[in-house]
Amino acid sequence: MKLLKNHLGALVAWIAILLIAIFSLPDVDALTRQHSEISLPEDVQSSIATNIESKWGHGQDNTYVVGVVFNKKHGKLTSSDKEKIDNTIRFLKDNKKKLGIKSMMTPNDNYAAKAQLISKDKTTEIVQLNIANDHSTVSNVNKALTKAVKTSGIRTYVTGVRILEDDFSASVQEGIKKTELITIFFIFIVLVIVFKSPIVPIISLLTVGVSFITSFSIVTNLVEKFNFPFSNFTQVFMVIVLFGIGTDYNILLYDKFKENLSKGMSNHDATNDALRKAGKTILYSGSSILIGFSALGLAKFSIYQSAVGVAVGVAVLLVVLLTLNPFFMAVLGKKLFWPVKNFEGESNSKLWHALSKGSLTHPIIYLVVMAVVVLPFCLFYSNNLNYNDADEISDSTPSKAGLLLLQDHFSEGTPEYSTLYIQSGHKLDNEKSLKEIDQLVKKIQADPDVKFASSVTEPNGKSIKRLYVDNQLGTVNSGVNTARNGLGTLSNGSKQITNGAVQLQNGANQLSNGTGRLQSGANQLQAGAGRLQTGASQLANGAGQIASNNPKITAGIDKVNSGLGEGQEYLTGLADSAAGKTFYIPAKMIHSSTFKPALDNYMSSDLKSTKIIIILKLDPASTEGAKKAHELSNMVKKSVKGTSLQSSTIAMGGQSEKIYDTQETASSDFLRTAIIMLVGIGIALIFVTRSVLQPLFILGTLVIAYLTSLSINQWLVHALLGRSLLAWNTPFFSFIMIVALGVDYSIFLMMRYRELGEVNPGWTTSEKMLQACDIIGTVVISAAIILGGTFAALIPSGVPTLIEVALCVDIGLLLLVFLLPINMSAAMKITYEGLGRKKNKKDTD
Repeated sequence: MKLLKNHLGALVAWIAILLIAIFSLPDVDALTRQHSEISLPEDVQSSIATNIESKWGHGQDNTYVVGVVFNKKHGKLTSSDKEKIDNTIRFLKDNKKKLGIKSMMTPNDNYAAKAQLISKDKTTEIVQLNIANDHSTVSNVNKALTKAVKTSGIRTYVTGVRILEDDFSASVQEGIKKTELITIFFIFIVLVIVFKSPIVPIISLLTVGVSFITSFSIVTNLVEKFNFPFSNFTQVFMVIVLFGIGTDYNILLYDKFKENLSKGMSNHDATNDALRKAGKTILYSGSSILIGFSALGLAKFSIYQSAVGVAVGVAVLLVVLLTLNPFFMAVLGKKLFWPVKNFEGESNSKLWHALSKGSLTHPIIYLVVMAVVVLPFCLFYSNNLNYNDADEISDSTPSKAGLLLLQDHFSEGTPEYSTLYIQSGHKLDNEKSLKEIDQLVKKIQADPDVKFASSVTEPNGKSIKRLYVDNQLGTVNSGVNTARNGLGTLSNGSKQITNGAVQLQNGANQLSNGTGRLQSGANQLQAGAGRLQTGASQLANGAGQIASNNPKITAGIDKVNSGLGEGQEYLTGLADSAAGKTFYIPAKMIHSSTFKPALDNYMSSDLKSTKIIIILKLDPASTEGAKKAHELSNMVKKSVKGTSLQSSTIAMGGQSEKIYDTQETASSDFLRTAIIMLVGIGIALIFVTRSVLQPLFILGTLVIAYLTSLSINQWLVHALLGRSLLAWNTPFFSFIMIVALGVDYSIFLMMRYRELGEVNPGWTTSEKMLQACDIIGTVVISAAIILGGTFAALIPSGVPTLIEVALCVDIGLLLLVFLLPINMSAAMKITYEGLGRKKNKKDTD
């Protein structure tokens, strides 16, 4: 009666806890959407670029970018269509505050914007909006904008990175709902088949359900109040793992309880014995899984850390199963298995018996055959992964349809362009800095994998001719030509003046002689003739001086003309040289109305940061595109050395760089986290098995199963889903699931091995292993079927990553069903008995 009361207290306590958990559960959908974005370390380039962008100003700080796409399905946009689009743009401008728009760029802003935002085939226009982060949820913004941009006769879409991420979260949430229903239905059917009773499935699902709701409420509250690691995948993996292993543990517990009842034990004794024996195995197994998932908290990558929520679920599950189950077992007794009346002992597994016996008899042969079968899969696995998260979303989703439309009518890289940010300690609105920026964009444009690059000096992606030395020298040369022509005319005139002066001098001399004769012949005219003679003499002297000096003037003019010719020749050569391609902007032009739009578009409000927009010829979501974006960033960092920009912060932003950073972070953190997880589980296994070698055998088997399943999965995904690459997070999630869950079955086996040794101290290693495999095989196979089925429930979700993880885990579980009895039997035989020994009464490491 005391036992019953104690268990009744546990029931009341869990009912109270469940009610509190339900009423305190936050808005899960909103919480998931808030944590949909992958958080990368702060020191990677894409994070640094995001930080620079957040302080940009011009209405772009603390915002995210949304693209509104206007498309004419058939033919070019007509003037009438453009007028309708302009009306929609005006509506957006008039309602900026209501829609959360802090700034916008439209094709009507300037020539540069027009070139970038209107497709070459004239069928599509883009309007770029900067939406305030704190305006509303992304989902609400998407709905409001979708309604606001509807334009008669035009297809309109709202897209962008945040919009796509939000839609992905929504698709995951929809997938989870399908998965939960399928999982519950599947487990119920399997348990009915296993126990031939409808009561056991109901009780099992009830206890696991209490565990999930309670733990999920704890996790979500921790996320809301303390920023606990969380992602799109946290909830779905908590559902799958808890219902999967929870059902497995219940099978183990109920099976032992049923066995005890078959021996005539009372409900009280049968419950206690089941808790003592099966409960110990459950506690050991659950603790190993708990350690494995807890180790993920040491990961640096946010999406890896988010799986630590499963550890909270496992901890709650263990407490629920070992406190709430006893109530139903003690109260119901044999009624738990209604309508079954005949209670039999443990059933044996013929498959595991055969595999274990063969491996114990011929351990080397079985290990060699196993290696021959699995090694090719491990060796030929390709680690090329798909880092394009947009592929997780259905093409029919409006945001994805808009993205595809942009790729079709602009270029593949246009909607996912890269942005190189240069943040300096000084202002950049000066001739020297602008020249250095122009040199950088020229180098980027010269890369064969770059389709387009624009900057403050080249807002259209093309040089502004009048801002380059060769064009400016051309203007100078034109002036020199005019001057030389004038000097040539002046030189010719000067020569004519010289000839006229000589003639004038001769005439003056003749006039002087004539007046002399006139003076002697006409005394009465003496006075006037004298004066005339004096004037003629002066004219002659003057003409003589002109005739004498004018050749010097002419020579001077010719010399100047010759010098200008030589200068013109030099300037022409300079204009045609590489130096002629140098950017030069007069100081008074920098803040002119002509150049100001470029400053506003490509420089921050404090004028200390600038950006270069880059569109690649490569797929920006490919590994090659990611690598190229990172290479361009490194090239710029080297190029600024020795310039006024050498101390600047330079960082590449955009999808390509984010993919590169994700790849680097995920790869390094995967290896690091995997090692931590294996070490943690290994230490737990040492305590469970009381051995050092057995954990090595177990972990080795799990790793082999993982590598093989991953390779097979790659082929299946390509054949069945038409996807050439696995999603980038499939290997990690598959690893933690196969290792953490596969260790369960290993512990089931080795705990039974230990129990047999304690009960039968005279048995050899081979006898204990064979018997343990014989007995536990059925439990493991049943558990694998249930766990495999719960993961298979992810397939109808339609989310590629979840489908791939489901297939990989199911393949891994299937492999473990065969690998565990073979590997563990052979390893134990060779280690403790050797190849020739038949008896060994005591196992030692």
